[in-house]
Amino acid sequence: MQSFARRFGEGPATEALNFSRAHVYALKKVVEEEGIDCEFELRRSYDVFCNDGEAEAARQYVQASQSAGKQWTEDVALVEGELAEQVSDVECTMICLR
Repeated sequence: MQSFARRFGEGPATEALNFSRAHVYALKKVVEEEGIDCEFELRRSYDVFCNDGEAEAARQYVQASQSAGKQWTEDVALVEGELAEQVSDVECTMICLR
């Protein structure tokens, strides 16, 4: 999100992310309501930050966005320390779960 916002601006980045997020949940709802037999599975994704500087920049961006009530942060979590390494299976500083 942060690099997309730098490139295209905060408004377009937020709009694109909200659009994408809404479609994932809409698809999930249709699959469930219609009883569609398929392999749809809603999963989380994550960004791994192994560089302390990049991790701190991402942390500040996510926390500022959460404080501002940005919709895209509703299901975003920052995971740090040993738990981040357990989730990502690599030695890292932080991960951002989406």
